Amino acid sequence: MSMDEVKALMKAVGWGMLATTDGQRVGCRPMGGWAWFDDELWCATMDPSDKVTELEQVPNAEYCFSEPEGRHVRIAGPCTISRDLADKKRLYAQVPVLARYIPDPDVPQYVVIRMRPDRVRIMNSMERGYEDVPPR
Repeated sequence: MSMDEVKALMKAVGWGMLATTDGQRVGCRPMGGWAWFDDELWCATMDPSDKVTELEQVPNAEYCFSEPEGRHVRIAGPCTISRDLADKKRLYAQVPVLARYIPDPDVPQYVVIRMRPDRVRIMNSMERGYEDVPPR
């Protein structure tokens, strides 16, 4: 398995689930405005939000992208919140659907979650279990 295959599964599925924590409670929510830039997975969100608050407290998260049949990929690693306008414009340009939810990338509430995965696992079959995929 390669990162190209992981990315193909993600593209086919579209929406993933992002799990974050404040150290006591875990939150999981669907995320669709994402793109890969080099070795980083970027995702759009709005601030204030629980996920931004949680990532500022505990800067690690995990995404899960799953097909209806159960084949899925889990992508975990440290995250930063970027408020940098260049980052916001770069993601906005790469993910046209963001224009439905964010009228302009200059909106101050729009921020980018930047994850640098340190663990990627894919489940192709129950018999084989998880397979680690080198993230870089």
